[in-house]
Amino acid sequence: GVAIGASLNGIRPIMTHQRLDFFLLAMDQLVNNAAKWHYMFGGASSVPITIRLILGRGWGQGPTHSQNLQAIFSHIPGLKVVMPTTSADAKGLLLESIFDDNPVLFLEHRWLHNIEGDVPEGDYRVPIGKAQLLSEGDDITIVSSSYMSIEALHAVEVLQKEGISCDLIDLRTVKPIDFNIIFNSVKKTGLLIALDTGVETNSIASEIV
Repeated sequence: GVAIGASLNGIRPIMTHQRLDFFLLAMDQLVNNAAKWHYMFGGASSVPITIRLILGRGWGQGPTHSQNLQAIFSHIPGLKVVMPTTSADAKGLLLESIFDDNPVLFLEHRWLHNIEGDVPEGDYRVPIGKAQLLSEGDDITIVSSSYMSIEALHAVEVLQKEGISCDLIDLRTVKPIDFNIIFNSVKKTGLLIALDTGVETNSIASEIV
């Protein structure tokens, strides 16, 4: 609530919360305040708030500490949902989120925090809503995001040994979804696998399928 008030007064706050699960206590402020303000007041003002949340399962994580609720947040009009995979995207998408005039939910999988990679210096930004082709092939299209893109990279290596080449698309943003790159790839390969860490029913993967 403090961050929303600050954003309405010209500040671009970044709220970092340890777990996505406990952020559910603030759903009313997120859904009914942050996401709707721009529309309720005819576009006269916006809520440029960035909310960093950690999701993902892990050893010893109980049912209230390991939920992957990206599909729920993607259902909310006025809210953007970002899920970076690489170190460079983590920086580029975070900066892009901060300077976006919309409220952005920045979801970080806990198993990605130990990944190392080259990151461009300075004001480096990655467009929200633009997926990335991590691997190129002709036989099958794999669509994933966040930690599942890392698992998919391993699968691509195994399939290459069997003579199967893959288009691997890392969504990077699950709202909005870059459907153009998906459509173009599936037109080429004719086959699709969609990966998701969320529940099967009404998931990001089921939306893509």
